Amino acid sequence: MGDAAGIGPELCLRLFHRAVGENLSYHPAVVGDVSVLRKVSETAAIPFDTAVHTVSPDGSSPVVAAPVVVDLGLLNSAEVKPGRVQVACGRAAGVFIRHAVEGTQRGIYDAIVTAPINKEALNLGGFDYPGHTEMLADLVGCLGQEAMLFHSPKTAVILATVHTSLNDACRVLTTEKILHVTRLAHETITKLRGRPARLGILGLNPHAGESGLFGSEEERIIRPAIEILREEGIEAEGPLVPDAVFVPRKVADYDCFVAMYHDQGTIPFKMLAFDEGVNVTVGLPLIRTSPDHGTAFDIAWKGEASASSFFAAADLAARLVCLSEKTERERQLEEK
Repeated sequence: MGDAAGIGPELCLRLFHRAVGENLSYHPAVVGDVSVLRKVSETAAIPFDTAVHTVSPDGSSPVVAAPVVVDLGLLNSAEVKPGRVQVACGRAAGVFIRHAVEGTQRGIYDAIVTAPINKEALNLGGFDYPGHTEMLADLVGCLGQEAMLFHSPKTAVILATVHTSLNDACRVLTTEKILHVTRLAHETITKLRGRPARLGILGLNPHAGESGLFGSEEERIIRPAIEILREEGIEAEGPLVPDAVFVPRKVADYDCFVAMYHDQGTIPFKMLAFDEGVNVTVGLPLIRTSPDHGTAFDIAWKGEASASSFFAAADLAARLVCLSEKTERERQLEEK
């Protein structure tokens, strides 16, 4: 459900309404607090469908053939104030995430779709992480192997460095990091596209370094990674000039761009696909997606939040589950 003081509860309510009204290929199980959902339903005038079941997290399998709320009962809805950073909301959001991970590892859930959290509240609540991505990776025991991939029907972007300062991003960028995230992008995008992915590797500096005039990272770090990727049979081109590749003609040439730091990739991606963009955490032993926006405290509980990206995140998670199952069946047939 994400941070209860943000738009997460609204998004969950709208997903329930969609799931009841449409023949979706999956059943949403919202891990959260039913009292908050009821309060937001009243405040934002979003129906809380009677077809949604509330279950206890103590059951062996809370998922039934209908939408459900897995009620952890951690919050007092009368004390939750929309649009504010609150310790209780941060603590609850962290527990929601932890429960979802444990349930997925036990096979109760097939994938995780996370509603937005507030990072300040999360830390105040006792979870010392810069965000969802790092927390999920730590919980499943692969911290440092995760990467953020933003996907839409128009384009996709993966980040070589994530939640760190720009100064530190430049310092920690290595050929190995670029290789790791590009391989993850190639694997995921190839699976989604059904053909080998075409990848564009961005430069770090203005004009991709201008042959060393504006920096040496392109020649020292990025170009060696591209050469190794090509030797592995991965279609990777670059270093590309960062401020010239997100025009329509260039976007159509590549299935995914590898950005060197957070805003280099997320700013153009959100300009191109804000309402349909999905954040996919790759490198984990489970499937996790999320909308590509935050808690939107300024409009929380007002019924104004668009659910488009959240719906896209849920749909993509279901698609990734099906593709993973298909890949596993093919692997088993090859072994036989």
